[in-house]
Amino acid sequence: MSLPPSVLQQVAPLGDLLEVKSFAEVCQSFSELYRVGLKVFDREGNKIVDVKVGNADFCGYIWQKPEGRARCTATVQRVKGEPVPDVAKPVAFECFSGCRYVVQPVIYEGDAIGRIVFGPFVPDDLVQLPRTLTSIAPDFDAGLASSYMQKIRRVPQPTAEKILKHFSEILDVLVFTGHKNLLTARLHIEAVQESYRELQEKNRLLEENFGRLRELDRLKSNFLATMSHELRTPLTSVIGYSEMMLEGLGGPLTAEQREYLGIIMEKGENLLQLITSILDITKIEAGRIRLMVSEVELAQLIRDAVSTVLPHARKKGLALNCQPTAHLPRLHCDREKIRQCLINLVSNAVKFTPGGGTISVGAEELDGERVALKVADTGIGIAPEHLKQVWDVFFQVDGSTTREYGGAGLGLAIVKSFVEAHGGAVEVQSVPDQGSTFTMILPRRAGVAVEKASAKSAVS
Repeated sequence: MSLPPSVLQQVAPLGDLLEVKSFAEVCQSFSELYRVGLKVFDREGNKIVDVKVGNADFCGYIWQKPEGRARCTATVQRVKGEPVPDVAKPVAFECFSGCRYVVQPVIYEGDAIGRIVFGPFVPDDLVQLPRTLTSIAPDFDAGLASSYMQKIRRVPQPTAEKILKHFSEILDVLVFTGHKNLLTARLHIEAVQESYRELQEKNRLLEENFGRLRELDRLKSNFLATMSHELRTPLTSVIGYSEMMLEGLGGPLTAEQREYLGIIMEKGENLLQLITSILDITKIEAGRIRLMVSEVELAQLIRDAVSTVLPHARKKGLALNCQPTAHLPRLHCDREKIRQCLINLVSNAVKFTPGGGTISVGAEELDGERVALKVADTGIGIAPEHLKQVWDVFFQVDGSTTREYGGAGLGLAIVKSFVEAHGGAVEVQSVPDQGSTFTMILPRRAGVAVEKASAKSAVS
């Protein structure tokens, strides 16, 4: 959107330089003092002040005649708009009625911004009504018109010019004061507009950068999805053939060969898990999470998840306990996704708990409508400033290349997305060097199987 030119370059209208209500009171007092009407127009001919004194009956009688009305209108147009030859002094305008006006332009900083009209008044040299007035209608009553004219003040023209000059000087002072106030206001407006221009330009650049980042993010997601699919096929073959060889289908193996194949299988499964996590993240970012909801026995779900991670816990010398799971309600959820969430949380606890530590997994009913699944450990804990970030994609508390603990930082982001897709929430409480407790709060009924596009916001 284009902005207007600088307000400092604009010519100020006369009406903006005056406090019109107060100015009208000044004009009223001035007219009553000299008993002559006073009008002030801006440069476009718009009336700012109009004070009538003594001429209402006279002008009203003339206005009743069609010809008089037309001539009055023409006179007003001349007084309002006809150029003034010398702006330095007042100029007189004759009215067809015999009355007279004196006009003084309002000049400020070399610009004509309006004009003052003093009148009508009766010039002192007018003896009788002019023919231009008495001829406006056959039934014109000269005697009545003369009596009305007696109410209009008779003033010598030089005196009227002096009075107008005096009023013009008063108006100059008012305009000067008003211009200072207006300039202050315009400087403020200019500063605001300049700030708005800068903000508008920054917003434009931000939108361009956001568009580029969004396109890069889309390309990244497509790349990850494509490469993950391409990597899974050969990796599945590597794991499958390694398992077949360990089972002796390829012939007898020495102890050393079995050890090497075991390492191949373990690392291959770790890599397959990482690829699967990347695929899950790309689906989440694309909003393609579909919940296959069914009735799930919660106690059995917890035991299945714990048994999956138990070998790793024992290998590290950790105690992995299932808290009492009796009387737990059945959960209406996507079994595989909640199971994956539990496995991710327990695996994280195993990773960050030193040998000899303890990990506890359990659940409790909260209010009849929700269930809390908790994984508590006695590990290294999380600093308070990192608690909100642990759910972000690819976030690592120690992001250096020499960090002690591995992982890509996807597990907790997947947990958060899957839980929120069920209409639930995640929480974490932690004390550095004492341990952490991760909680998944799930509704007992997650609803029908639908694609949860809202899960995309969980990783945005």
